[in-house]
Amino acid sequence: MSRRAPFVLLACVILLTVLGFIMQLSTAGFSVETRHDTWSALRRQGIWCALGLVGGTTLMLVDYHRWQRHARSILIASIILLALCFIPGIGKNINGATRWIALGPLVFQPSEPARLGVLIALAAWCATHARRRTEFLHGFLFPLLLLALPVGLIALEVDLGAAALLFTTGTAILFLAGTRLIYVASMALLGAGLLFSAVKLIPNRAARFTAFTLLWQDSIPKNVPPEILSLNHQQEQGLIALGAGGPRGMGLGDGRQKRFYLPYCHTDFIFPVVGEELGLPGTLGTAALFTALALAGLSVAARAPDRFGALLGSGIVLLITIQAIINIGVTTASMPNKGMPLPFLSYGGSNLFSCLCAVGLLLGIFRQSRQDSADPEPAWGRPKLTVAL
Repeated sequence: MSRRAPFVLLACVILLTVLGFIMQLSTAGFSVETRHDTWSALRRQGIWCALGLVGGTTLMLVDYHRWQRHARSILIASIILLALCFIPGIGKNINGATRWIALGPLVFQPSEPARLGVLIALAAWCATHARRRTEFLHGFLFPLLLLALPVGLIALEVDLGAAALLFTTGTAILFLAGTRLIYVASMALLGAGLLFSAVKLIPNRAARFTAFTLLWQDSIPKNVPPEILSLNHQQEQGLIALGAGGPRGMGLGDGRQKRFYLPYCHTDFIFPVVGEELGLPGTLGTAALFTALALAGLSVAARAPDRFGALLGSGIVLLITIQAIINIGVTTASMPNKGMPLPFLSYGGSNLFSCLCAVGLLLGIFRQSRQDSADPEPAWGRPKLTVAL
Protein backbone atom coordinates (compact mmCIF):
# COMPACT_ATOMS: atom_id res chain seq x y z
CA MET A 1 0.00 0.00 0.00
CA SER A 2 2.99 2.29 0.56
CA ARG A 3 3.22 3.55 -3.03
CA ARG A 4 -0.53 4.02 -3.29
CA ALA A 5 -0.81 5.53 0.19
CA PRO A 6 -0.86 9.23 -0.81
CA PHE A 7 -3.51 8.58 -3.45
CA VAL A 8 -5.65 6.61 -0.98
CA LEU A 9 -5.16 9.39 1.58
CA LEU A 10 -6.14 12.09 -0.91
CA ALA A 11 -9.15 10.13 -2.14
CA CYS A 12 -10.42 9.64 1.43
CA VAL A 13 -10.08 13.34 2.20
CA ILE A 14 -11.89 14.33 -1.00
CA LEU A 15 -14.74 11.87 -0.41
CA LEU A 16 -15.16 12.92 3.24
CA THR A 17 -15.12 16.62 2.34
CA VAL A 18 -17.66 16.14 -0.46
CA LEU A 19 -19.86 14.12 1.88
CA GLY A 20 -19.54 16.92 4.42
CA PHE A 21 -20.83 19.52 1.98
CA ILE A 22 -23.68 17.24 0.92
CA MET A 23 -24.72 16.77 4.55
CA GLN A 24 -24.34 20.50 5.22
CA LEU A 25 -26.73 21.15 2.38
CA SER A 26 -29.14 18.67 3.94
CA THR A 27 -28.91 19.95 7.53
CA ALA A 28 -28.00 23.65 7.52
CA GLY A 29 -31.60 24.75 6.99
CA PHE A 30 -32.72 23.06 10.22
CA SER A 31 -29.93 23.85 12.68
CA VAL A 32 -30.61 26.46 15.36
CA GLU A 33 -27.45 28.29 14.25
CA THR A 34 -27.88 28.40 10.49
CA ARG A 35 -31.56 27.89 9.66
CA HIS A 36 -32.10 31.61 9.04
CA ASP A 37 -28.95 31.94 6.94
CA THR A 38 -28.48 28.61 5.17
CA TRP A 39 -26.68 29.69 2.02
CA SER A 40 -24.49 32.17 3.84
CA ALA A 41 -23.33 29.37 6.17
CA LEU A 42 -22.53 27.16 3.19
CA ARG A 43 -20.62 29.98 1.55
CA ARG A 44 -18.56 30.50 4.71
CA GLN A 45 -17.79 26.79 4.82
CA GLY A 46 -16.82 26.94 1.15
CA ILE A 47 -14.51 29.89 1.76
CA TRP A 48 -12.76 28.06 4.61
CA CYS A 49 -12.47 24.99 2.40
CA ALA A 50 -10.85 27.08 -0.35
CA LEU A 51 -8.44 28.60 2.17
CA GLY A 52 -7.66 25.12 3.47
CA LEU A 53 -6.92 23.88 -0.05
CA VAL A 54 -4.58 26.81 -0.64
CA GLY A 55 -2.88 26.30 2.73
CA GLY A 56 -2.62 22.54 2.27
CA THR A 57 -1.18 22.89 -1.23
CA THR A 58 1.39 25.40 0.03
CA LEU A 59 2.42 23.11 2.88
CA MET A 60 2.70 20.20 0.45
CA LEU A 61 5.06 22.12 -1.84
CA VAL A 62 7.25 23.72 0.85
CA ASP A 63 10.11 21.68 2.33
CA TYR A 64 8.73 20.53 5.68
CA HIS A 65 12.18 20.78 7.28
CA ARG A 66 11.61 24.54 7.39
CA TRP A 67 9.05 23.99 10.12
CA GLN A 68 11.60 21.98 12.09
CA ARG A 69 14.09 24.85 11.92
CA HIS A 70 11.46 27.32 13.12
CA ALA A 71 9.75 25.00 15.62
CA ARG A 72 10.41 27.30 18.59
CA SER A 73 8.85 30.30 16.82
CA ILE A 74 5.87 28.18 15.75
CA LEU A 75 5.31 27.05 19.34
CA ILE A 76 5.49 30.63 20.65
CA ALA A 77 3.05 31.79 17.95
CA SER A 78 0.67 28.96 18.88
CA ILE A 79 0.76 29.95 22.56
CA ILE A 80 0.13 33.61 21.69
CA LEU A 81 -2.86 32.60 19.55
CA LEU A 82 -4.32 30.63 22.44
CA ALA A 83 -3.71 33.50 24.88
CA LEU A 84 -5.59 35.94 22.63
CA CYS A 85 -8.83 34.17 23.61
CA PHE A 86 -8.56 35.75 27.06
CA ILE A 87 -8.04 39.34 25.88
CA PRO A 88 -11.23 41.44 26.07
CA GLY A 89 -12.34 42.68 22.69
CA ILE A 90 -10.54 39.85 20.87
CA GLY A 91 -11.65 36.70 22.65
CA LYS A 92 -15.28 35.74 22.11
CA ASN A 93 -17.37 33.89 24.69
CA ILE A 94 -20.06 31.53 23.36
CA ASN A 95 -22.16 29.35 25.67
CA GLY A 96 -19.79 29.92 28.58
CA ALA A 97 -16.62 28.96 26.68
CA THR A 98 -13.91 31.34 25.48
CA ARG A 99 -12.57 29.36 22.54
CA TRP A 100 -12.86 31.86 19.72
CA ILE A 101 -11.02 34.90 18.41
CA ALA A 102 -13.02 37.62 16.64
CA LEU A 103 -11.04 39.80 14.25
CA GLY A 104 -13.70 41.87 12.55
CA PRO A 105 -15.89 39.50 10.52
CA LEU A 106 -13.37 36.67 10.95
CA VAL A 107 -14.18 34.34 13.87
CA PHE A 108 -12.11 31.18 14.36
CA GLN A 109 -10.86 28.76 17.02
CA PRO A 110 -7.12 29.25 17.57
CA SER A 111 -6.84 25.84 19.20
CA GLU A 112 -7.25 24.21 15.78
CA PRO A 113 -4.09 25.59 14.10
CA ALA A 114 -2.30 25.76 17.47
CA ARG A 115 -2.56 21.99 17.90
CA LEU A 116 -0.71 21.49 14.63
CA GLY A 117 1.94 23.99 15.74
CA VAL A 118 2.45 22.15 19.04
CA LEU A 119 2.84 18.84 17.21
CA ILE A 120 5.51 20.38 14.97
CA ALA A 121 7.42 21.62 18.02
CA LEU A 122 7.13 18.29 19.85
CA ALA A 123 8.22 16.26 16.80
CA ALA A 124 11.16 18.64 16.28
CA TRP A 125 12.23 18.22 19.92
CA CYS A 126 12.06 14.43 19.74
CA ALA A 127 13.99 14.37 16.47
CA THR A 128 16.68 16.74 17.73
CA HIS A 129 17.20 14.80 20.96
CA ALA A 130 16.73 11.32 19.50
CA ARG A 131 19.83 9.88 21.18
CA ARG A 132 18.64 11.10 24.59
CA ARG A 133 15.08 9.85 24.26
CA THR A 134 15.30 7.50 27.24
CA GLU A 135 16.63 10.18 29.61
CA PHE A 136 14.32 11.70 32.22
CA LEU A 137 14.95 15.35 31.30
CA HIS A 138 15.11 15.24 27.50
CA GLY A 139 12.83 12.25 27.00
CA PHE A 140 10.12 13.09 29.51
CA LEU A 141 10.25 16.31 31.55
CA PHE A 142 11.07 18.84 28.83
CA PRO A 143 8.52 17.41 26.32
CA LEU A 144 5.93 17.37 29.12
CA LEU A 145 6.60 21.04 29.86
CA LEU A 146 6.39 21.79 26.13
CA LEU A 147 2.89 20.30 26.10
CA ALA A 148 1.77 21.70 29.44
CA LEU A 149 1.29 25.38 28.59
CA PRO A 150 -0.76 25.02 25.36
CA VAL A 151 -2.80 22.17 26.83
CA GLY A 152 -3.43 24.25 29.95
CA LEU A 153 -4.53 27.28 27.92
CA ILE A 154 -6.95 25.15 25.89
CA ALA A 155 -8.33 23.66 29.10
CA LEU A 156 -8.83 27.16 30.56
CA GLU A 157 -10.91 28.00 27.49
CA VAL A 158 -13.19 25.29 28.88
CA ASP A 159 -12.41 22.97 25.98
CA LEU A 160 -11.40 19.85 27.88
CA GLY A 161 -11.94 17.58 24.87
CA ALA A 162 -9.49 19.51 22.68
CA ALA A 163 -6.98 19.65 25.54
CA ALA A 164 -7.27 15.89 26.10
CA LEU A 165 -6.94 15.27 22.35
CA LEU A 166 -3.70 17.26 22.12
CA PHE A 167 -2.25 15.67 25.28
CA THR A 168 -3.12 12.15 24.06
CA THR A 169 -1.57 12.78 20.65
CA GLY A 170 1.56 14.24 22.25
CA THR A 171 1.90 11.22 24.53
CA ALA A 172 1.60 8.92 21.52
CA ILE A 173 4.36 10.84 19.72
CA LEU A 174 6.65 10.36 22.72
CA PHE A 175 5.90 6.64 22.69
CA LEU A 176 6.78 6.41 18.99
CA ALA A 177 9.91 8.48 19.60
CA GLY A 178 11.17 5.84 22.01
CA THR A 179 10.53 7.46 25.38
CA ARG A 180 10.72 4.91 28.19
CA LEU A 181 7.39 3.21 28.78
CA ILE A 182 7.38 4.10 32.45
CA TYR A 183 7.47 7.80 31.48
CA VAL A 184 4.76 7.36 28.85
CA ALA A 185 2.58 5.53 31.38
CA SER A 186 3.19 8.31 33.89
CA MET A 187 2.06 10.90 31.35
CA ALA A 188 -1.06 8.88 30.59
CA LEU A 189 -1.92 8.58 34.28
CA LEU A 190 -1.21 12.27 34.85
CA GLY A 191 -3.43 13.27 31.96
CA ALA A 192 -6.26 11.01 33.09
CA GLY A 193 -6.02 12.34 36.64
CA LEU A 194 -6.07 15.97 35.53
CA LEU A 195 -9.00 15.35 33.20
CA PHE A 196 -10.97 13.61 35.95
CA SER A 197 -10.24 16.44 38.38
CA ALA A 198 -11.28 19.09 35.84
CA VAL A 199 -14.53 17.27 35.13
CA LYS A 200 -15.28 17.11 38.87
CA LEU A 201 -14.44 20.78 39.45
CA ILE A 202 -16.38 22.26 36.50
CA PRO A 203 -20.12 21.95 37.29
CA ASN A 204 -21.28 21.71 33.67
CA ARG A 205 -18.81 18.94 32.85
CA ALA A 206 -19.63 17.06 36.04
CA ALA A 207 -23.32 17.28 35.15
CA ARG A 208 -22.63 15.90 31.67
CA PHE A 209 -20.78 12.93 33.12
CA THR A 210 -23.58 12.28 35.62
CA ALA A 211 -26.14 12.45 32.83
CA PHE A 212 -24.14 9.97 30.76
CA THR A 213 -24.17 7.43 33.59
CA LEU A 214 -27.98 7.62 33.54
CA LEU A 215 -28.34 7.34 29.76
CA TRP A 216 -28.64 3.55 29.59
CA GLN A 217 -30.52 3.01 32.86
CA ASP A 218 -34.04 1.60 32.65
CA SER A 219 -35.25 3.54 35.68
CA ILE A 220 -34.06 7.02 36.62
CA PRO A 221 -33.77 7.91 40.34
CA LYS A 222 -36.43 10.38 41.44
CA ASN A 223 -33.93 12.76 42.97
CA VAL A 224 -32.19 13.48 39.64
CA PRO A 225 -32.92 17.09 38.56
CA PRO A 226 -34.60 17.51 35.12
CA GLU A 227 -31.78 19.78 33.95
CA ILE A 228 -29.36 16.88 34.35
CA LEU A 229 -31.51 14.58 32.24
CA SER A 230 -31.88 17.27 29.57
CA LEU A 231 -28.13 17.05 28.93
CA ASN A 232 -28.74 13.66 27.30
CA HIS A 233 -31.11 15.14 24.71
CA GLN A 234 -28.61 15.32 21.87
CA GLN A 235 -27.34 11.77 22.37
CA GLU A 236 -30.86 10.36 22.74
CA GLN A 237 -31.97 12.04 19.52
CA GLY A 238 -28.79 10.85 17.80
CA LEU A 239 -29.58 7.25 18.74
CA ILE A 240 -33.12 7.68 17.46
CA ALA A 241 -31.75 9.01 14.17
CA LEU A 242 -29.37 6.08 13.76
CA GLY A 243 -32.14 3.61 14.56
CA ALA A 244 -34.62 5.28 12.21
CA GLY A 245 -32.17 5.09 9.33
CA GLY A 246 -31.89 1.32 9.58
CA PRO A 247 -29.93 -0.61 6.97
CA ARG A 248 -31.01 1.48 3.98
CA GLY A 249 -31.65 4.96 5.34
CA MET A 250 -34.62 7.26 4.82
CA GLY A 251 -33.09 8.96 1.81
CA LEU A 252 -30.89 12.01 1.42
CA GLY A 253 -32.72 15.06 2.75
CA ASP A 254 -35.59 13.03 4.23
CA GLY A 255 -34.28 12.66 7.77
CA ARG A 256 -36.65 13.64 10.56
CA GLN A 257 -34.46 14.12 13.62
CA LYS A 258 -32.67 17.09 12.07
CA ARG A 259 -36.01 18.91 11.99
CA PHE A 260 -35.32 20.69 15.30
CA TYR A 261 -34.95 17.48 17.36
CA LEU A 262 -31.17 17.63 16.90
CA PRO A 263 -30.38 21.33 17.50
CA TYR A 264 -26.76 21.05 16.31
CA CYS A 265 -27.26 18.51 13.55
CA HIS A 266 -24.82 20.28 11.21
CA THR A 267 -21.85 20.35 13.62
CA ASP A 268 -21.01 17.78 16.30
CA PHE A 269 -24.00 15.49 15.61
CA ILE A 270 -23.83 15.24 11.85
CA PHE A 271 -22.89 11.54 12.01
CA PRO A 272 -26.37 10.41 13.21
CA VAL A 273 -27.91 12.36 10.31
CA VAL A 274 -25.64 10.45 7.94
CA GLY A 275 -26.95 7.23 9.47
CA GLU A 276 -30.59 8.32 9.31
CA GLU A 277 -30.51 9.48 5.70
CA LEU A 278 -27.90 7.17 4.15
CA GLY A 279 -28.35 4.17 6.43
CA LEU A 280 -25.74 1.56 7.24
CA PRO A 281 -23.78 2.17 4.01
CA GLY A 282 -23.40 5.80 5.04
CA THR A 283 -22.15 5.16 8.57
CA LEU A 284 -19.97 2.17 7.72
CA GLY A 285 -18.67 3.96 4.65
CA THR A 286 -17.71 7.00 6.73
CA ALA A 287 -15.95 4.80 9.30
CA ALA A 288 -14.20 2.91 6.49
CA LEU A 289 -12.94 6.15 4.96
CA PHE A 290 -11.45 7.28 8.27
CA THR A 291 -9.87 3.84 8.73
CA ALA A 292 -8.35 3.95 5.24
CA LEU A 293 -7.17 7.52 5.88
CA ALA A 294 -5.43 6.39 9.08
CA LEU A 295 -3.73 3.41 7.44
CA ALA A 296 -2.63 5.42 4.41
CA GLY A 297 -1.39 8.27 6.62
CA LEU A 298 0.65 5.95 8.82
CA SER A 299 2.10 4.35 5.69
CA VAL A 300 3.18 7.81 4.50
CA ALA A 301 4.71 8.54 7.92
CA ALA A 302 6.60 5.23 7.90
CA ARG A 303 8.25 6.19 4.58
CA ALA A 304 9.34 9.62 5.80
CA PRO A 305 13.01 10.39 5.12
CA ASP A 306 13.78 11.25 8.75
CA ARG A 307 12.52 11.00 12.32
CA PHE A 308 10.98 14.47 12.29
CA GLY A 309 8.84 13.62 9.28
CA ALA A 310 7.86 10.23 10.69
CA LEU A 311 6.86 11.62 14.09
CA LEU A 312 5.07 14.64 12.67
CA GLY A 313 3.22 12.52 10.10
CA SER A 314 2.16 10.05 12.77
CA GLY A 315 0.98 12.89 15.01
CA ILE A 316 -1.13 14.38 12.22
CA VAL A 317 -2.80 11.04 11.51
CA LEU A 318 -3.49 10.44 15.21
CA LEU A 319 -4.86 13.96 15.68
CA ILE A 320 -7.44 13.48 12.92
CA THR A 321 -8.25 9.85 13.71
CA ILE A 322 -8.68 10.23 17.47
CA GLN A 323 -10.91 13.23 16.88
CA ALA A 324 -13.10 11.15 14.56
CA ILE A 325 -13.22 8.30 17.08
CA ILE A 326 -14.31 10.65 19.87
CA ASN A 327 -17.01 12.26 17.72
CA ILE A 328 -18.44 8.92 16.60
CA GLY A 329 -18.20 7.60 20.16
CA VAL A 330 -20.14 10.58 21.52
CA THR A 331 -22.83 10.55 18.83
CA THR A 332 -23.42 6.82 19.32
CA ALA A 333 -23.62 7.36 23.11
CA SER A 334 -20.49 5.28 23.71
CA MET A 335 -18.74 8.22 25.42
CA PRO A 336 -19.89 11.16 27.55
CA ASN A 337 -21.17 14.12 25.58
CA LYS A 338 -18.33 16.36 24.38
CA GLY A 339 -18.62 18.89 21.63
CA MET A 340 -16.02 17.85 19.06
CA PRO A 341 -16.48 18.14 15.29
CA LEU A 342 -16.20 15.22 12.90
CA PRO A 343 -13.21 16.06 10.67
CA PHE A 344 -14.09 17.16 7.12
CA LEU A 345 -17.84 16.64 7.70
CA SER A 346 -18.94 18.94 10.53
CA TYR A 347 -19.68 22.61 9.98
CA GLY A 348 -16.81 24.70 11.29
CA GLY A 349 -14.29 26.55 9.20
CA SER A 350 -11.40 26.44 11.68
CA ASN A 351 -11.47 22.66 11.90
CA LEU A 352 -11.84 22.12 8.16
CA PHE A 353 -9.04 24.58 7.41
CA SER A 354 -6.69 22.97 9.94
CA CYS A 355 -7.44 19.42 8.77
CA LEU A 356 -6.80 20.28 5.13
CA CYS A 357 -3.54 22.03 6.05
CA ALA A 358 -2.51 19.00 8.12
CA VAL A 359 -3.17 16.66 5.19
CA GLY A 360 -1.18 18.96 2.91
CA LEU A 361 1.75 18.79 5.33
CA LEU A 362 1.46 14.98 5.38
CA LEU A 363 1.54 14.87 1.58
CA GLY A 364 4.58 17.16 1.68
CA ILE A 365 6.34 14.60 3.86
CA PHE A 366 5.59 11.91 1.30
CA ARG A 367 6.74 14.13 -1.56
CA GLN A 368 10.22 14.24 -0.08
CA SER A 369 10.37 10.65 1.05
CA ARG A 370 12.99 8.37 -0.46
CA GLN A 371 14.22 4.84 0.01
CA ASP A 372 17.61 5.73 1.46
CA SER A 373 17.40 8.03 4.47
CA ALA A 374 20.32 10.16 5.57
CA ASP A 375 19.12 9.99 9.18
CA PRO A 376 21.24 7.52 11.19
CA GLU A 377 18.39 7.00 13.65
CA PRO A 378 15.39 4.80 12.81
CA ALA A 379 12.27 6.66 11.74
CA TRP A 380 10.43 5.59 14.88
CA GLY A 381 12.07 4.95 18.22
CA ARG A 382 10.58 1.44 18.39
CA PRO A 383 11.12 -0.20 14.98
CA LYS A 384 10.90 -3.64 16.62
CA LEU A 385 8.66 -2.57 19.51
CA THR A 386 11.49 -3.11 21.98
CA VAL A 387 10.41 -2.12 25.47
CA ALA A 388 12.46 0.52 27.32
CA LEU A 389 11.54 0.27 30.99
